[in-house]
Amino acid sequence: MPEVTKDRALLGALAVLVLVAFVAGCGLVPDQGQVRQEAKKKVEARKQQAKKEVTDLQKKVDAKRQEVKKKVEADQEDLKKKVDDLKEKVEVAQENVEKKVEDVQKDVNDLQKKVNELLKKIDAQQQHQKEKK
Repeated sequence: MPEVTKDRALLGALAVLVLVAFVAGCGLVPDQGQVRQEAKKKVEARKQQAKKEVTDLQKKVDAKRQEVKKKVEADQEDLKKKVDDLKEKVEVAQENVEKKVEDVQKDVNDLQKKVNELLKKIDAQQQHQKEKK
């Protein structure tokens, strides 16, 4: 009987060793799985960071585009206002020139009337002198 107990003890010790070896072996597989999970998480985190950076850059580009668009619109409005002001000045200047032309034409007409009157007087005087002779 002591030999059976000894064999049982050896067999129990062997079973414990096999069990410990099995548990230790199984522990490596989950560790590898955990490493893979961590790698996946890191890759996903980098992917999310890259997406965030791209989104941030797109927002910055859109904001800059809007800023440029507003500046262009403001410049266009300013230019339109300047053009309208110039058009108005040209119209006023044209009206002034037309008035001056009308005034000059009126003066020319008045002078022509006076010249005609003077010519008539001269003709009348010449006729009067011829009649005296």
